[in-house]
Amino acid sequence: MSRLSRLFLPLAALMLLLALVPMAAQAAATLKTALQNSGVLILDRPEIRLGDLFDGLPADIAARPVRGLGALEPGAILDADRLESIARDNGLSWRPASPTLALRIDRPVEQIGEESVLQTVTQALAAQGFPTGEIRLDASPGPFTVGRGQARQGLKVADLSFDPKLSRFTAQIGPAAGGEMRRVAGRVIAMADVPVMTRAVGAGEVIQAGDITIQRLRADQAGRSYVIDPDRIVGKTAKRMLLAGQPVRPADLNATMMVQKNAPITVNVVSGPMALAMQGKALDDGALGDTVRVLNIRSNKVLSGVVSAPSTVTVQATSVTVGGGVGAKTN
Repeated sequence: MSRLSRLFLPLAALMLLLALVPMAAQAAATLKTALQNSGVLILDRPEIRLGDLFDGLPADIAARPVRGLGALEPGAILDADRLESIARDNGLSWRPASPTLALRIDRPVEQIGEESVLQTVTQALAAQGFPTGEIRLDASPGPFTVGRGQARQGLKVADLSFDPKLSRFTAQIGPAAGGEMRRVAGRVIAMADVPVMTRAVGAGEVIQAGDITIQRLRADQAGRSYVIDPDRIVGKTAKRMLLAGQPVRPADLNATMMVQKNAPITVNVVSGPMALAMQGKALDDGALGDTVRVLNIRSNKVLSGVVSAPSTVTVQATSVTVGGGVGAKTN
């Protein structure tokens, strides 16, 4: 063997060895199936790791951050050349199947909708002592998009103003976690709690407490048109059919007659601590609290008293002479 051959052979062997070493160090990788299908990489942390892009990697390599990318903003694109460069720089055996391959970076987000806008404006008005009620926006500010977990922080209000004459407000509103503030404007409609029927009540039927429930209506309508005090409804008689869910107008009600004309009644004659009960006959119809005439059956005298209970009239003895009482008692 010549001297030249003896020098060349070791050099060739060394070059072959050096060529084989990086090949042995390369790890086979495939682009994640989900990325191939969607073309979107959704990240919930600032950095990208190799395992976010490729399958088939050992755990330590999969957890390795991709250097040189930094914190990519949503909408950033990783094209085929960039992906191939990432694979090569990290010793991965991978090449893009198509030169048009591209991945869009996205972040998991949540949205805060109009219901939260209305609640936040209402709370802000109340906190500054302004009237509250139903909020009607001139236009929706649209949903606010925030990062995962930030929706629970809600919204914040700035520059709130209120015109009491017009019941109108303006404000700036945006995510409490930070982000774009948007202008909102609208009006506040005062509301009132109004009794409505829970069931259909027929004409002539006495309305019971369980027949009504409370519903919020516009105050300007409720105060003018409907009975808003439940005590003015319970115990009254429906003048006409009242439908379920329907508010009640004063004209819909009749006072319930607790005493019927010509019907037998109990007359309680009261004098100080003494009370005398006697049988009588009603000469008028009467609801609770009405003043009616009654006939003392034994004395045949006409008395005047107040309806105090069903079939019962209370008479003050100071202004009448009672005859033929039956059963006296002490209060």
